[in-house]
Amino acid sequence: MEFKGFIKTSVIEYPGKIVSLVFVGGCNFRCPFCQNPDLVLNPRSLPSTGEKEVIDHLLSRRKWLDGLVITGGEPMLEKDLPNFLSKIKKEGFLVEIETNGTNPGMLRDLVKRSLIDYLALDIKAPFEWEKYSKAAGIVDENLFGKVKESVKILSGSNIDYELRTTVVPGLVDQEDLISIARSFGSVKKYVLQQFVPKITLDKQYEKIKPYSKDKLEEMKEKIADCVEFCEIRGM
Repeated sequence: MEFKGFIKTSVIEYPGKIVSLVFVGGCNFRCPFCQNPDLVLNPRSLPSTGEKEVIDHLLSRRKWLDGLVITGGEPMLEKDLPNFLSKIKKEGFLVEIETNGTNPGMLRDLVKRSLIDYLALDIKAPFEWEKYSKAAGIVDENLFGKVKESVKILSGSNIDYELRTTVVPGLVDQEDLISIARSFGSVKKYVLQQFVPKITLDKQYEKIKPYSKDKLEEMKEKIADCVEFCEIRGM
């Protein structure tokens, strides 16, 4: 596999663990608030890191590193991902994948083969096509159906996971979060991510004022009875 970003040490990506973090180029979503536009639109313009360099680093820091997080872009667009994860797991490292949930077939296979230890699934908006298509920047309703299928796979699995939503004013409000939380059934962990208007795929979103900390706390309280655990990140 080829990666378009490599952070050798991170203590915030995998809960309670010290990991390395790699970024995969390319994505089948066009979320207007995305903060990795080059990864999505122009991955070939970015320098590459090969999988051997990543694995060699993990092995050289085995005493200190617990595992590897693969994010993007969208990791599950990569056909070589299962083979790469097999190599990582063979060396005894933990694996976290961050995904938009549009490849339930690969997700099912990775879960079955025990190649994932933790999965972070981004839920862009309530499960209503009009709202989801706007937040994800998509026109293919089939992708929307695949996200819903991935949620079912995840909720029925034994791996640790979190579902998370970036709370972007104009795309997601309090009622939307309640709708999202209630649609899951029983969820172990739901994360509300603060929107940070820095570099975004759609430049108009760089001008949007994020929700206040108090407002996010209010939203968290409103959905507390719908999930086992909820937290706010990015404040």
